[in-house]
Amino acid sequence: MLGCTVSTVGGLPKGFSWARKWGCECIQIYVTLSRRWNVSALSSEEVLKFKAAWQDSPVKKVVAHVPYLVNLASSNKDLQQKSRERLKTELSRARQFGVHFLILHPGSCGDSNKGDGMKRTIETLNTISNTRGNPKTQILLETMAGQGTSIGSAFEEIACLLEEMNHPEFMGVCFDTAHVFAAGYDIRGYKGYEAVLREFDRIVGIRQIKAIHINDSRTGLGSRSDRHACIGEGKLGLEMFHALMRDPRFLNIPKILEIPERDTRSEDNLRLLQKLQSIPDRLPKSQGLRKKLMRKESDAG
Repeated sequence: MLGCTVSTVGGLPKGFSWARKWGCECIQIYVTLSRRWNVSALSSEEVLKFKAAWQDSPVKKVVAHVPYLVNLASSNKDLQQKSRERLKTELSRARQFGVHFLILHPGSCGDSNKGDGMKRTIETLNTISNTRGNPKTQILLETMAGQGTSIGSAFEEIACLLEEMNHPEFMGVCFDTAHVFAAGYDIRGYKGYEAVLREFDRIVGIRQIKAIHINDSRTGLGSRSDRHACIGEGKLGLEMFHALMRDPRFLNIPKILEIPERDTRSEDNLRLLQKLQSIPDRLPKSQGLRKKLMRKESDAG
């Protein structure tokens, strides 16, 4: 299941117009304005319009992303409270819209101890999950690149957070390919892909992966820098993406493209991933393979 992050300028239903144009089976959106703390009230009409647009689109699953403003691990009391309330709002809206997954950055501990920051994240998630309502909307912890004092760049940290959940059915993981690489896991090539996934399965559990951010990385292995690139234009190479697109374990898992050039490059990147998915054998060692594949795709179109 393949799709991308879509713009909702003009209203949330606009996201499905992009999905229809690009042939997305899944999309990622923000269900609130992502750069503001204040959130306007949600009307029943907005919910109905969203569901109608969804029904009239090729989209099978909708994934929402919690705004970066939210930091559950912060030691700042005011920010903690704002983050807690905002996450409740995000989850409430996701449920009303019928969104399947709500992706959350585990947080950054700032000047405090990382263990204390993780405890704060765990406490908030357990409080919210105790009043979870519709269990069909799950919160997914995203694997992080490791910038600053962020939590979740090590698989052990993700595992620890999940193990402390009172309602594990309420939780899952969003596996981000660029973040994992930047965090120091060498996912490049077929062997690298299998090795990292085996390690994740051993520490966290492969079944915990409920969504995947499928991104290349502008920065190198272990850079701890969160900078995405278009597929095949970064440091990861095409073999890893070919292995991921052909992996039967993730056939029905939403694979969401996240690139800086979203509105102008998403379509050709989606076509490239679809082309990789259609190739049964391992990719040949060839200079300029990305251009060759894109040229074949263009010629076929």
